[in-house]
Amino acid sequence: MNISTPLYEALQQYIKQPKNALHMPGHKQGNAIPAMYKKDIFKMDLTELPGLDNLHVPEGPILKAQQMAAQAFGARDSFFLVNGASCGIQAMIAAVCMPGDEIIVDRNCHAAVFSALILTGAVPRYIYPIYNEALGLIGGICPNDIKKALAQYPKAKAVLITCPTYHGICSDLKKIAQIVHEYDKVLLVDEAHGAHFCFNEKLPISAMAAGADMCVQGAHKTLPALTQSALLHINHTSRIDIDRVKSALKLFQTTSPSFVLMAYLDVARHVMQENGEQRLEKIISVANHIREYLNQHEDIYCINRRIIGKQGIYDVDATRFTINFNNASLTGYEVANILNQKYNIQVEMADIYNIVCILSVGDFKKDLQDVCGAVMQIKDSIKTKHKKIKGIPPKDVHAVPTREAYFSDTQQIPLKHAVGRISASVVSCYPPCIPILCPGEMITSEMITYIYDMDVYGAKITGLRENFSICVIKQ
Repeated sequence: MNISTPLYEALQQYIKQPKNALHMPGHKQGNAIPAMYKKDIFKMDLTELPGLDNLHVPEGPILKAQQMAAQAFGARDSFFLVNGASCGIQAMIAAVCMPGDEIIVDRNCHAAVFSALILTGAVPRYIYPIYNEALGLIGGICPNDIKKALAQYPKAKAVLITCPTYHGICSDLKKIAQIVHEYDKVLLVDEAHGAHFCFNEKLPISAMAAGADMCVQGAHKTLPALTQSALLHINHTSRIDIDRVKSALKLFQTTSPSFVLMAYLDVARHVMQENGEQRLEKIISVANHIREYLNQHEDIYCINRRIIGKQGIYDVDATRFTINFNNASLTGYEVANILNQKYNIQVEMADIYNIVCILSVGDFKKDLQDVCGAVMQIKDSIKTKHKKIKGIPPKDVHAVPTREAYFSDTQQIPLKHAVGRISASVVSCYPPCIPILCPGEMITSEMITYIYDMDVYGAKITGLRENFSICVIKQ
C-alpha cells in the first residue's frame, strides 16, 4: 500500500515554484513578519496551560493582548477570533437578534451572514448597493436607502453592511452610522477586508472611527496574521450587551483555540503599530503611481479615486489593486489564469470584468511592477470588444424566512427546471462568496441564466450538486 500525504505534498510543490503572491494572507508568506517572530511555531502550539490563559475566560496574557488590540484599533473591547471572520459575523448577529427579529442586511454580503440567519432565526430585510454598469462591479450603499429601510422596517433590531467590498469600495459609513443611531438601532459592519484602515490616514475611515457599534475584521486578509485569525471590536456604546457577545462567541468558536493563531494576531497588531503607517505609505505610493500609468492606456482601467461620488462610492481602499477589463475581450478569469500560468503571478480573485490584488505591508515595489508589465503585455495581445452579460445577479424574491427554508423538507432537482421553486441552498461564486441565491429565495429564470453564464465564463459555483442540481423546498 502506497501511503502518501497529498495535501502536504501539494503545499510543498507549490512553494517550490515561487509566485508573486498578490493575495491573502497579508503576511505574504512571512515577508511581513520580523525574523524574531518566525521561530518556535511548533513549540508554541499549546493548550490552556498555567500562565497561558483561556480565550473564553481570559485573565492573563490573552486578556492583555485583546486590550492592546482594542487600543490599537480604536475600540472599547476587542476579541480574538480563531474561526475566521465568519464566526465573528455570526456572533454579532446572535448578540443583537432573537429568533424572528428583523435585521436590515446589505444583500452584497458574505455567505457567513446567511449562515448566521439560519442559526439565529433572524429575518433579513434586504437593501441593495448601487451597481456600477461601466465597471461591472458593485458600488456602495446609499445612506438614504438605509433611512428608507429603517422607516419601512421600524421593528428591525440592527443594520448590517459590508464595508469595504472585496473590490475595496467603501460606503459613507459615518453618515450611515448617524442615520442608524437616529433610529436608535445598532450598526454592525462586516469589515473583513479593512483591518488595516486605522493604520494610515490615506486609507478609508475604519468602522470604529465612523461610529459602528460593532465590527468584524479578517486580520489575515490585510494584516501580517495567519489564515483563520480575525478580530471582533465593540465601540464605546451602550447599545451592545458585552456579556451577550461573549456568550455568542462561545457558541461559534472552538473550545480548543489555536495559541499560534492568537499569538500572531498579537504580533500583527504589534507590527502594524510599530511601523505599519510607514510601510503602508510606501505601498500606497507605488500603487497610486502604477494606477496612473495603467490608466493612460486604452482597454483597461485600474480603479482609483475618480470613481468616488458615483454609485454610492464614498471612498476606495488604496491598497486594493483592482484592474478592470470591461472594454477588453478577455474576462478577468482569463487574465488571472494567464498571469498565473505565464507570469507566475497569483492574484486574489477574478470576476468577469476584473482582477483583484490584495496588497499589504508584506508587498514590495517590484511585486506591482511585475503585475503592471504583465498586464501591459496581455493588453497588447487582445482586441477591444464589449462583453454582453452583467456581472451582477438579478435581485432576489424573498419568499420564506431563511431558517425555515433551510430546515424544510427538501429535494434535489435540475437547476434548469427550478424556475418558481424556493431555494434551500446557498449558491455563490467563490471567491468572493457573495450568494447568488439564499435559502428562502424564489428561483427565477434570470438567476438560472446568470448561474449558467458565470459557469461558462469560468466562475467556480458552489452550492450546487453534480449535473447542476439544486436543493429546493418540497412542494
